[in-house]
Amino acid sequence: MSARTAPASRPRAACFTPGTRIATPCGEREVETLREGDRIITRDAGIQEICWVGQKRLTHADLVAAPELRPVLIRQGALGYGLPERDTLVSPNHRMLMTMDTRTRYLPEREMLVPAIELCAGPGAAQVEALGMTYIHLMFDCHQMILSNGTWSESFQPSADGMAALNGSQRDEITRLFPGLAGAGPLRDGARFAAARPVLTRGREHDRVH
Repeated sequence: MSARTAPASRPRAACFTPGTRIATPCGEREVETLREGDRIITRDAGIQEICWVGQKRLTHADLVAAPELRPVLIRQGALGYGLPERDTLVSPNHRMLMTMDTRTRYLPEREMLVPAIELCAGPGAAQVEALGMTYIHLMFDCHQMILSNGTWSESFQPSADGMAALNGSQRDEITRLFPGLAGAGPLRDGARFAAARPVLTRGREHDRVH
């Protein structure tokens, strides 16, 4: 079922916000208009269908109580080469693809996924206040990178943290689609949903990204 909504919760997942334009074979579409079965351009696997769409709605009171959930604003051009093509709001844990030839001077790997919150240490990105926020998850049959406002970033990854950010009915929907995700473990269903690129984390040279 499309666009189920999760209540506010502390665990963080990677999500887009309304108005973000996602590249499809027929042109860009605003993320909130996408549904299961829609075809999306991916970096590694060509055109792929969305398997699941979910939403997480946060009120102003939710964001005051849990300020770590406030969105990160990435300004147009902040990632280099004019990217993103327009100001972009994402959840703080949403990971952007960074390469040695974008804004970075150093990365442990040639391409890495960097949480948006880590970009706030450099110019052009900051966590911002919001009166409320809807976070939107797009999930494929494996972890993908998709074009959002002209720059590559991740789809929803059903890791332990990602699944914990959902409500029970959303988790049930996903495990019905992918029974291998049922049960415990940091990376259920193993390699199928492993991160599409290495992830830059605190303690792994993150202070040298900018």
